Amino acid sequence: MQVIISGRGVVLTADVKALVERKVGKLARLLPRAPDARVVCVAEKFRRIARVSVRVKRRAFASEATAADLVTAVDAALDALRRQVRKDKDRRRQPKGRPSAQSVA
Repeated sequence: MQVIISGRGVVLTADVKALVERKVGKLARLLPRAPDARVVCVAEKFRRIARVSVRVKRRAFASEATAADLVTAVDAALDALRRQVRKDKDRRRQPKGRPSAQSVA
């Protein structure tokens, strides 16, 4: 898995980079192949913005979160991304056009 972490207007410490890589690594468990992830951290006056985008073979997932703290913004963005991946995975698992045995009876 390749994770690209960049910052605009903020200096990213090694601790923050390690935290982001660990959390994105947890997200990789849900995806079928090793994803390519890009995390952009932006610092504005009184807010911090985290933009996370993940590309897998044929799909692209993206989320953005704003908070007063950078770590909180990254957590919120990754939670939103995790929901997107989980919803996509559940949708792909359901059979198309065939009612389940429980709904027929």
